[in-house]
Amino acid sequence: MTFIQNKFLKYYIGYDKIFDNIEKISTVTPQINIAFNILKYDYNRYQITVALAGVSLDEVCINVSNDLLILDVKEKKKSIQNDFIHKGIRPNIIHQVFQLEQNIVVEDAELSKGMLKINLFKEKVQNRLKRNIEITET
Repeated sequence: MTFIQNKFLKYYIGYDKIFDNIEKISTVTPQINIAFNILKYDYNRYQITVALAGVSLDEVCINVSNDLLILDVKEKKKSIQNDFIHKGIRPNIIHQVFQLEQNIVVEDAELSKGMLKINLFKEKVQNRLKRNIEITET
């Protein structure tokens, strides 16, 4: 950890992983720039909104494992081959990982009009297992 002085770290017991992740993320340049917002409603409630124009429900998968929220969007295989003169729209292939605090739980997710909304809240959790998050379409 080069960006944080040792004089500050001595007060944070057990946060080594968090500081290591912050340093690791700060040195990585993102390969895909997806548009998303993170909204904090109050102390216990958050919402991640991801712009997914042209993506259907069956192309999106959300998983939570080991305090990571993993968003995967895979483009459907198209049966019709087109002869493009210019192709400027990138395929909707996304792999985005969000690091969650240990007591953050994903409540639900909804895909509506090209916007994926993932609702989260804080609770006291001892052990959490991997689970798939169901996405509803409105």
